[in-house]
Amino acid sequence: MTKWFVQQDESQEDIGPLKPSELLEMVRSGKVTSDSMLRKDDSNWFVAGDVGGLFEAAMRPTIRYYCPQCEVEVTEPPVTCHECGREIHRALTKITENTIVSQADQNVLGGAGSSVKNWLKKKKLAKDRDKGS
Repeated sequence: MTKWFVQQDESQEDIGPLKPSELLEMVRSGKVTSDSMLRKDDSNWFVAGDVGGLFEAAMRPTIRYYCPQCEVEVTEPPVTCHECGREIHRALTKITENTIVSQADQNVLGGAGSSVKNWLKKKKLAKDRDKGS
């Protein structure tokens, strides 16, 4: 499996090795931006924006599968549940829509709740519309 590393600014240690799913989570949370420096396995450092499909993949929905008996997460069926030993042909599924949090959103909003974030987005959209009129 590919191992990814993220370069922090010069004062901090690099983050990694990361699984691809962990790298995608960092992209979604805004910790990795298109300007972030990455490396794959032992390659040279490169800009995250040069990784074809990375940001598109972070936006795709995530599908997780769960055992219908004990509700522990499993891999895609058919599979045997490692918790209860049941053979699973149809699992419970959870689909999560993903977004990428921008650095601007993080700086302005900090730990604000989603209702405040939505209110600010609507306010900004209305302001932008008023400028365009």
